[in-house]
Amino acid sequence: MDGLTSEEVKARTDSGQINRSSVKTSRSYTDIIIKNVITPMNLTLFVIGAALLLLGEFMSALSATGIISVNILISTIQEMRAKRRLDKISLLTRPKVTVIRDGKEVVIDQTEIVKDDLIVMRAGEQALVDGTLVSASSLEMDESLLTGESSTVRKKEGDEIYSGSICVTGEGRFVVTAFGNDSLASKMLDSAKKFTSKRTPLQMETTTITTVLMIIAFFLLFLTIIIEFIRSGGISGLDDLTQYLELFVICLDIVPIALFLLITLTYMMAAIRMANTGVLLQRFNSVESISHVDTVCMDKTGTITTNNLVFESADHLIDPAEAERLIRDFANATGSKNRTIKALISRYGEADVELLDEIQFSSARKYSAVKVRDGDRVVSLYTGAWNVLRPHVATPETIDAKIEEQSAKGLRTVLLCRSDDRPFEVNGEYVINDLEPVSVISIRDEIRPDCRETIDVFLQNGMDLKVISGDDPVTVDALFKLADIPGERHIISGPELDEIPDSQLDEVILKTNIFGRMKPENKEKVIEVLKRNSRYVAMIGDGVNDVKSLKSAQVGVALESGSGAARGVADMILVDDNFNALPKALVEGRRTISGIRDILKIYLSRNLIMALMFIVLYIFMDHMPMLPIQNMVYAFIAVTIIAFFMTIFAKPDEIGELILPDVLRFAVPSAVIIGTVSLIVYGVVWNMTVNGDLVWDPSYLESLASMRQMSLDEFIDTFLSADYLYDPDAPISYADILARTAMILTAGVTGALQLLIVCPFFKFFSADGKTNKRLLPIFLVALILAGVCAMYAFVPDILAVFGMAMLPPVAFEIIVAAIAIAFVLILIAVKKDIMHGLVEIFEQWYLQKLDKEYTKGDVVNEENLISK
Repeated sequence: MDGLTSEEVKARTDSGQINRSSVKTSRSYTDIIIKNVITPMNLTLFVIGAALLLLGEFMSALSATGIISVNILISTIQEMRAKRRLDKISLLTRPKVTVIRDGKEVVIDQTEIVKDDLIVMRAGEQALVDGTLVSASSLEMDESLLTGESSTVRKKEGDEIYSGSICVTGEGRFVVTAFGNDSLASKMLDSAKKFTSKRTPLQMETTTITTVLMIIAFFLLFLTIIIEFIRSGGISGLDDLTQYLELFVICLDIVPIALFLLITLTYMMAAIRMANTGVLLQRFNSVESISHVDTVCMDKTGTITTNNLVFESADHLIDPAEAERLIRDFANATGSKNRTIKALISRYGEADVELLDEIQFSSARKYSAVKVRDGDRVVSLYTGAWNVLRPHVATPETIDAKIEEQSAKGLRTVLLCRSDDRPFEVNGEYVINDLEPVSVISIRDEIRPDCRETIDVFLQNGMDLKVISGDDPVTVDALFKLADIPGERHIISGPELDEIPDSQLDEVILKTNIFGRMKPENKEKVIEVLKRNSRYVAMIGDGVNDVKSLKSAQVGVALESGSGAARGVADMILVDDNFNALPKALVEGRRTISGIRDILKIYLSRNLIMALMFIVLYIFMDHMPMLPIQNMVYAFIAVTIIAFFMTIFAKPDEIGELILPDVLRFAVPSAVIIGTVSLIVYGVVWNMTVNGDLVWDPSYLESLASMRQMSLDEFIDTFLSADYLYDPDAPISYADILARTAMILTAGVTGALQLLIVCPFFKFFSADGKTNKRLLPIFLVALILAGVCAMYAFVPDILAVFGMAMLPPVAFEIIVAAIAIAFVLILIAVKKDIMHGLVEIFEQWYLQKLDKEYTKGDVVNEENLISK
């Protein structure tokens, strides 16, 4: 079979008979722009901003749209840069396929497949298109991703191959019949309306936060409209309309509009940092998933050992010359050219062997067999795991001792046996005939030089490590000793695990850390038990036998050199099989989520403060809480600068399943304290001004007024938006200006100082005794305070642009005292954990909600049904 010619390929390409299926590595540029710009809240603010601009309120219009515009611009640019970087990296693991063209095997990208291409399918590979088999050799396919059936399907010439199915064993060639939207997998997606995307805990929590604050904001918005109609009888002019719009801006700012943009950007940047260390994420929210991991399950290959196997020795049980010939015959005849077989060929050489029949190796069977012509007779040769072949050997005790001796040295053992010329199948099922041992072959694994160092990182981060291997558990234990890996070992084999009653299964699996002779279903069972016991599991695998467990784990990690099927279902891939990169990814994930948690603490407290100020000042006192431009200043001082630096200096703390309870423990009391203290400052400054105890000297504004060719009175009324026309003899005309300025400074500076408690350098400021020894948080707070002081000391004129005033010295003394009191109260409230009872109730309720989310049925990502 020569496949298509180059001319036939070109003709099909020109006529459009080519696989147009796009390989999504990240969002498209258009999608990035649309998702970042066109949101309901963004559109609402842009419309309000446009209306304010038409009314001549330039500064209010700018403040209504300024922060969100900056957030959109930065997030869009950064996400586009991240996309370019990630797209380049993802090319390393992009699906490839082997086709026969012009009589030769050629490896091409899946997007280059054309109709009628002849594709070669080998063990461990995943079908990327549909087709019809034209030849098959011991071919068995796993179609569980499509049908849900766990058993493999034997394929023969004329059978259909479906995209998404995985070649478990054997080899075949098929002619492409359908791809893209015409493939079976695509048709299944079209009808898979019942499938929904599984959300991570953080996605659910941020949605909850946003929904609650949105309800509060729109309730206050509705209440504002009613109150204004009651108080003034509706909109009577452009001034009333302007005030309405400004109130709307303040109301809507209670909603954390930029939160999702900020989290998306943080994920993207973390993904790039992880990729630079050798971990390629296939789902961005894997950044969060890896941060929750407390149990790491792994095969020894690629983690403790390299992917290289070396022949060590052979203990022949028959004539040595005959044994070596049979080993050579088996190694050359079998189609299962795995690493063990390659090591045997390297030792015993190549030979022409007449293959009559074959059972190829699979992880489920744990053995393989060939029927070959040996001179003038036919002989059947078996090789595989001793526990599988042992029941068919007449005197196994001698072999037991030899295998135990080799396993204790950390060596793999493979037993070669022979049998008479008997059928491999009886009633459609493979059988093992009576066997005569030929040779006990020992194979040596190469231990990774960085193995001990890498595992130490896991242990230092509180990880529970479990090795789940198909090899003899004694061999795995010996390798642990050779690698000098510390800790007590509890060992069990797959057959022993099958005998354990369900009532004891959980206890045994939780205690055991070395699992040997494990079949794919055994591995999956271990993962399911761990998850059932509230473990957050990462599974590291490389073969088709790991696919089920990779899918079952919360985080699936595949090696780049592993099978395409394993890479296809994994959440992340270790580039160049660099196991040492995984602990770095774990630390990066924890650092990122810790940063997001800390951002939420400060972000949410500011939103709750806004709600409290709006309710007290506007609803109850009929005072404008603050102008949109002042709100922008407040946000800039308290949140904006800090948020963009937070993930840089975040400490990689151990993360629980939920971060919202920890956020609420801080944000709620902090918001109540800052909001209350700031409102008290507002009231004190207002009353002192009205009573004449505070006297404001606006002479510093005369230069600005003259530049505008305005009188001082007109300038103050226009730019500081006083409730009454300024009159130096009527303190009430500027009381609101001074009180509002004092309140904003108190709330803003105290909000910035929260960072010293959220990321405490000194243990005294820590709520739980943990500290962050980075100086950047202190430097950042100092920079913000210096900026505020410099503005008042050197450019007080700029305050007028923000509708704020230069305060008398007495007012500054009140503000400093209030900030100190608020800071101490926050520290006390957080250390005392005054929200503990309410938060605990909320946490229990939310965990039940989370459990329902993950147990409401099969949950599949519609865009990536085959992958996860």
